[in-house]
Amino acid sequence: MSAGALTSEIMKRQYERTSRRIDSGQIDPALRTAIATHAQANQLGDVLGDAIAGCETRSVRLSRPGLLARVTGSGDPDTEHRSVALYTPGYLIIAITGVNRGTHVRSARLDGVSAGTSALAAQFGQVDGGDSGVSVTGLWSGETRDAATSFYLGLGGDADGKAFLTDLRAAITTAKTS
Repeated sequence: MSAGALTSEIMKRQYERTSRRIDSGQIDPALRTAIATHAQANQLGDVLGDAIAGCETRSVRLSRPGLLARVTGSGDPDTEHRSVALYTPGYLIIAITGVNRGTHVRSARLDGVSAGTSALAAQFGQVDGGDSGVSVTGLWSGETRDAATSFYLGLGGDADGKAFLTDLRAAITTAKTS
């Protein structure tokens, strides 16, 4: 790849992401507490004890938000954030934490979500060779119970991010056919 093509590729990407497979015991204690609190508030059971697989992703923003995002305040408030995604036989749980955004946890029934690529995310360069993220659509607890909404789960394009996404898609299929 030429230097110009590499520069163009980096300019297109919004984030540099690295993922690592984790089990629930490896989750940062503050995030574990937030996940457990969310699970209790939404009657999900012991999601940390029941977790089949988990993945932690570190996302570093490569450039500042555009003018419109800065004016409206809709851009990512953090230059770096971490996300933890885990799934149980019944639920997908995603926790995100950053210095300015704080910590947010969401969950959805595994048999009620779909995991596809987002045309909008692709348009803005969030889906490329360095990112194996996925647009997850479902009825998210704590957000809305009226309609399915999509949430972009950023995962690294590394082996752990890709493996987690493959396993998550298989788990969704299993949940829907069981």
